[in-house]
Amino acid sequence: MNVSEIIKLLEENKIQANTIGNSNESIEQVAGLSYAKSKHLSFFNDPKRLEELQKTNAGIVVLHNDFQEETKATKVCVEDPYVAYAIIAQALNPIVVKSGIASSAVVSLSATIPKSCQIGDNVVIESAVILGENCIICAGTVIKESCTLGNDVHLSSNVTIEKNCHIGNNSSIEAGTVIGGQGFGFANNNGQWLRIPQIGSVIVGDNVWIGNNCAIDRGTLNDTVIADNCIIDNLVHIAHNVEIGYGSAIAGQVGFAGSTKIGKYNIFAGQVGVTGHIETADNCQFGAKSGVTHSLKQPGSYSGFPALDSATWQKNTVRIRTLDKTAKKIKELEKQIRELK
Repeated sequence: MNVSEIIKLLEENKIQANTIGNSNESIEQVAGLSYAKSKHLSFFNDPKRLEELQKTNAGIVVLHNDFQEETKATKVCVEDPYVAYAIIAQALNPIVVKSGIASSAVVSLSATIPKSCQIGDNVVIESAVILGENCIICAGTVIKESCTLGNDVHLSSNVTIEKNCHIGNNSSIEAGTVIGGQGFGFANNNGQWLRIPQIGSVIVGDNVWIGNNCAIDRGTLNDTVIADNCIIDNLVHIAHNVEIGYGSAIAGQVGFAGSTKIGKYNIFAGQVGVTGHIETADNCQFGAKSGVTHSLKQPGSYSGFPALDSATWQKNTVRIRTLDKTAKKIKELEKQIRELK
């Protein structure tokens, strides 16, 4: 891509940009500031990496206008360099659909597979499955009966979509993930566990990205729901009947117990645990290893176990560090009181 093509691409995505430097500059790929060569585009978004910007050999750097004097490279100046970089990187690294069905795939005669789809080796597609246009189903993936996939869905290798589940348009699911497995539903009958059939489904919305080796369980009676525009990292467990609100972001190893309802634009750092049958407000953020044990009605930042507003948790953490000193001081004061008596 050359500079004019980059500017056009950004403008098509409603990003205002201007260039400083060689208007004929062209690049072939993206790279980090320290590793970039003359045919690479890089981006600068962190003042801590200013020295890397000053030394970079990149042909083009995407950055904020405030830093244009810090590099001799051709510059594409934008308000949010990270977003602009993401758009350019996608254009340089498109997902290419190689339409056709591999000879080793097993596809039911009652399944609907458009000619634009790519079906890889050893894929199994059961009865009454319906795929949208331009789907990519990679090797070893299993899509069980009566599932529906929207347009431009990408399922990586060895994904399992259990029966009656729905995946929305332009959604991606990475390798090893299971959508619609049996939820953890059991009744105790005098010490014997009786399995409760999970007859709900999983509904994954549009523009959702789900990482590797996640488990999203089907609902017991109602559906488990992942709303549009959510991103879910690797090794996340979402139990039966959970509802994840629009635009939420979930980092690795987070776990949600059953029937929890998460508001819109919630952000979970790594290893957060969320108990069942609670609700969170929109626009909540949870620090790493937080334990969410009760419903939260106010937006804001939460940390600790049980999760408190982050400001209170930070104060408590500081006080915990001085507990031993405080305890010794109390003992000393108690001794002085006894002597006065």
